[in-house]
Amino acid sequence: MNKQESSTKRVLVIVDHPSFDSSVINRRWVDELRRYPDEFLVHNLQSSYPSGTIDAVMEHSLIENTDTIVFQFPLYWYFCPPRTKQWLDKVLTRDWAFGKNFKLAGKNIGLAVTCGSDEAAYTNEGRHHCSIRNYLLPIEHAFEMCNSPLKGIYAFYGAANKNIATVENIAASAAGYVEFLRNLRG
Repeated sequence: MNKQESSTKRVLVIVDHPSFDSSVINRRWVDELRRYPDEFLVHNLQSSYPSGTIDAVMEHSLIENTDTIVFQFPLYWYFCPPRTKQWLDKVLTRDWAFGKNFKLAGKNIGLAVTCGSDEAAYTNEGRHHCSIRNYLLPIEHAFEMCNSPLKGIYAFYGAANKNIATVENIAASAAGYVEFLRNLRG
């Protein structure tokens, strides 16, 4: 496999966590991914852009050199964190992502989110009154507009519950995350 084939086979994981250093689950997921550098390229928006200014040209280059992109973040006020939203606004530009060109067309897109509440809270009858997918529909629709439909969501529910967010459960979720990414890649 040559260098170009290797880069397109790696999954680009765009991580955004406003408090990454104090994160438990998102950090553990990243640590697990870094065990497989030939398979996964971790791109942390907070450390890449400490001033908050997204470099769309660099992001376009990263995207054009991969077939699979996953956005990893904690659910943040029922949506993505602000830097992820800024990334969507700056990078998914007319005539690159949609319009004259569709540079994302055919790419595998996934989301990986951590949720403070347990899974039952994300149902019509639950505390939050709808599924995690419903909260993330704007992101899903944005990528549909770019001819790159969402292929899947991986979630850890109960991050704020010490009975759920145990060392064992977090380790199992990290291993499950790797498998999710491998399956997403196809």
